[in-house]
Amino acid sequence: MLHDEFPHEVTFQVFGKVDDDSGGYEEKWIDYEAIKAFVDTPSSRETYQAHKLGNPLDRYLYYPYRTDIKPNMRVVYETETYELAGRPEDQGGQREIMRVALKLV
Repeated sequence: MLHDEFPHEVTFQVFGKVDDDSGGYEEKWIDYEAIKAFVDTPSSRETYQAHKLGNPLDRYLYYPYRTDIKPNMRVVYETETYELAGRPEDQGGQREIMRVALKLV
């Protein structure tokens, strides 16, 4: 894969328990993994249609094929945090590139 294909770095996060140093724990978002990806802005038509259907859409995220990314995760890109707005999809069924819609938190 070309470096230009995935020019951005994003961090996936999961919600989990973390020791609070006093014998207990706290629940918070924990970094899962940072990867190279492509964060794309949908067209205004795509954004309008998504909002009309009640499925807000702020970005698309493309990344190398993998199966461990789940809809209950979230993504941090630059200074913004996004929820996954659906299940990641294998683009074209070739096991090369995944796509998932993102919703700004």
